[in-house]
Amino acid sequence: MSGMNGDSTQHPATLTRRRVLGAGLAAVVLAACGDNDTPDSSTSSSTSSTGDDGSAGDNATTTTTTASGSPPAQAALTAADFVALGTCVLVPEQTAGPFPLEEQFDRRDVTEGYPGHPMRLGFRVLDEGCAPVPGATVEIWHCDATGDYSAFTDGGGGKDEADGTTFLRGSQTADDQGIVEFLTIVPGWYPGRAVHIHLRVHLDDAIVLTSQVYFDAALLTAVYADEPYAQFGEPDTPLERDGIAGDAENEGTILHTAAAETTAGTGTLALLNLGIDPAAA
Repeated sequence: MSGMNGDSTQHPATLTRRRVLGAGLAAVVLAACGDNDTPDSSTSSSTSSTGDDGSAGDNATTTTTTASGSPPAQAALTAADFVALGTCVLVPEQTAGPFPLEEQFDRRDVTEGYPGHPMRLGFRVLDEGCAPVPGATVEIWHCDATGDYSAFTDGGGGKDEADGTTFLRGSQTADDQGIVEFLTIVPGWYPGRAVHIHLRVHLDDAIVLTSQVYFDAALLTAVYADEPYAQFGEPDTPLERDGIAGDAENEGTILHTAAAETTAGTGTLALLNLGIDPAAA
């Protein structure tokens, strides 16, 4: 398991820019979703491999294919998929850590064939009035199943791919409903941090949000029971002890997850309403 000395030593206080906008503003999102926003059945959660908590079950890595041998095609995510998430919040600013790149990789599938539990990751970029922000670019990066980041020497033991690698990094531009989607894997873990995904939101030439998003512990327990995660065991730092996440400012940044089919096979659908302040820089 790789260790990230740089990431774990940067513990700035989480900013309090996040605010819960309440049911009244959530109604704005509801109003924005017309009759044509009904999600396609291909994006619905699979109940055959989930527990009562909605986490992925024992069959989470089973690949589902069509008669032609390819995973089934999927309809794009719509606003209706995000309305059910409830409150709309401004996501708190958090450190980018030591591993961002200036170079952008415009791609939906960021896996580069790296093994792991398939995850369909979707964000809906909203402003503080819960209106979608078309044209915002969401950039993500996270470690692989072994806890290793691409592009950098992490300084940890075991696998440590560095310069020249680009796996599990990518960016997408929001559609007219503010939605972006990535095909990735559930990240592994490394000492001193809760499991997380880094992100930045770019609007025009400005970065208006730098933050991190996190996972429900029940999902991680289920996913980490299987390879390639099982050899590393459970994370050593739960969310409530993470010095960057904090225990009071992360309610709006825990991904909403459910078992679902992805184009890489049976895995997890992870969604979040990504509230930003377009005037921030």
